Amino acid sequence: MLRYLPVPSDPPLIQFDSIHVTAISDASGIFIGTNTQIYWSTSGKQNSGLGSVSGANNYVLNNINTVYDNDIIDAPYTKGDLIIGRV
Repeated sequence: MLRYLPVPSDPPLIQFDSIHVTAISDASGIFIGTNTQIYWSTSGKQNSGLGSVSGANNYVLNNINTVYDNDIIDAPYTKGDLIIGRV
């Protein structure tokens, strides 16, 4: 005997009392309401001559930083990135 599960007639309800965003970074998004993110993609590049300094009581003195960036393509396209007619 085959049994079929009932199909819900309404979409699921998700309710947040509040949303706190402390930082927005690359490829992030906050979407509210009825929306669809079609063809949403990102690519990027970051250069850093010093790197990062973390912790307490750190000092960087008399530093010399050089970034030699001679590449022709900064962020090559990957699968799905190139969309014809997109602005």
